[in-house]
Amino acid sequence: MSTNVGNNVGNVELSFDRYLKYDELGAALRALVEAHPTMAELGTTGCSYEGRDIWVVTLTNRSTGPAADKPAMYVDGNMHAGEVTGSMVCLYLINYLLSRYGRDEEATWLLDHRAFYVCPRVNPDGAEKYLTTPFMLRSSVRPYPGPEVADMPGLVAQDLDGDGLIRQMRVRDDGRGEWKISVRDARLLVPRLPDDRHGPFYRLYPEGLIKDYHGEPFPIRESQWGLDMNRNFPSNWSQKLRGGGPYPTSEPEVRHIVDFILAHPNIGGLQAFHTSGGIIFRSPYVYPDEQMDGYDFATLKSLARRGTDLTGYPDVSSYSGPYAATIVDWAYEHRGIFGFTTELWDLMGRAGVKDMDYYGKPNPSPAETEAANLKVLEWNDRELAGQGFKEWTVFQHPQLGLVEIGGWDPKFVRQNPPPKLLEQECHKNALFPLKHAAALPELAVEQVEVRCGASGSGGLGIDDAVFAVEAVVANHGYLATNISKKALDIKGAPAVRVQVKLGPALSLLAGETVQDIGQLQGFRDGQGGGMWGTAPAHSAARCGWVVRLLDPTAPPEDRSISVEARQEKGGVVRSTVVVG
Repeated sequence: MSTNVGNNVGNVELSFDRYLKYDELGAALRALVEAHPTMAELGTTGCSYEGRDIWVVTLTNRSTGPAADKPAMYVDGNMHAGEVTGSMVCLYLINYLLSRYGRDEEATWLLDHRAFYVCPRVNPDGAEKYLTTPFMLRSSVRPYPGPEVADMPGLVAQDLDGDGLIRQMRVRDDGRGEWKISVRDARLLVPRLPDDRHGPFYRLYPEGLIKDYHGEPFPIRESQWGLDMNRNFPSNWSQKLRGGGPYPTSEPEVRHIVDFILAHPNIGGLQAFHTSGGIIFRSPYVYPDEQMDGYDFATLKSLARRGTDLTGYPDVSSYSGPYAATIVDWAYEHRGIFGFTTELWDLMGRAGVKDMDYYGKPNPSPAETEAANLKVLEWNDRELAGQGFKEWTVFQHPQLGLVEIGGWDPKFVRQNPPPKLLEQECHKNALFPLKHAAALPELAVEQVEVRCGASGSGGLGIDDAVFAVEAVVANHGYLATNISKKALDIKGAPAVRVQVKLGPALSLLAGETVQDIGQLQGFRDGQGGGMWGTAPAHSAARCGWVVRLLDPTAPPEDRSISVEARQEKGGVVRSTVVVG
């Protein structure tokens, strides 16, 4: 394998050159967990609409502390049924960390100091239908807005020629046809120009049959699976959102994710893997960039830049009504944490079309569109031996007569990478959430000093059994302990709490046992001064106590002072000293 991650785990061969069905993915996850029992744990967020487990793998080195005591990253994929690349990137990330522990410095450090909650397949029902049938669907298999959709008249997408995919039908219609054959490549259809009068011209339909056919015209029926799970989260939800469901978290898969994240307050960053387009979606969602808090926007952009460095994918604002009520929108607006939605697989970019990707140049001219599509066909011929595009083939349609069926493989060329390119997509995109995790806040007890009360220039002038104790608690992470200004605004960032614990041979004379020291900035906050620099970040605080040693002959464990610092996003750390 090019990135050296393919391997046998138990009786399961892990390779990243195909897309795994539900049982295969479950077997791979179980094998990885069984092979790394101290580093990985398999659980679920709950069950899907059809009763399948929604798996989540917890990754951390438990010998360095439980996952709940460490800053954590939540990663998921395959929320949309057909976006199966996301589940493979998640599986790759799990294998990448586990297989490199002890031999790769970064992977080892991350598993020692961070926790990862990885949910490879949020939508197992939809993914299974996508992978085992010709159908394409957006999200859940639950009929929406209701079962009556399946009885509506119109063209219903079906695999008529038996090749396992639903492609396109072109039907010659020199009068109303909107398309014509490109003179540069007969496979390509281009828009009919305003003054074109001499055919042949064609109409384009999805491959399928027409329910209640009575001749033309007939509608193209919308999918009976109209839900969109990534419009069903609580933030900025509206009944106007297409596929948003009857109410926020109405779908069990979404509700389980929300409950899981709420139950794990140590989650300080979020990554969702989707397809396609080759971009990194970021906040804000329902207002423009300039209305986002300036501090949060700058921080978000700096994290996104690392994603671009690793993947080559630009970050793009999600400001658009259709993109509300997503998991990333909810994570920021309701939890105050930064999240990203990577749209995996840049077909246009692979073909060398750099200025007109899926989310790119608005309103390209017909000539620009034709040139771009020709490049994609050339790439298909060069890299896929032409197999990504099926030549137009005459077919006797039972209702429309002679038609031609052909076009792109919609699943594993257009929406997801061809299997032979899957591993490349997995590798570069799995690295981004690792860098995000490394940037999370990280509490440290830098030093604990004990001074005898009657000695030295700082003596308290009481007696030799009295000691002054001081501790410095710091944040060594890039991000502040509150992650964002939004978290402060919504009161979602508990203060850093420092607690002193004394052995039975010691008593507390002064100072609070538990002290709140507020938030600690990250080293990002000391980088805002441009070329002239700026003041250092306020990333540390000092706490103090006065204690009395009751029995100097007591064993060391009874004369111990433990200083513990904790904050839900910054983790839990401790340092212990012995008095006397």
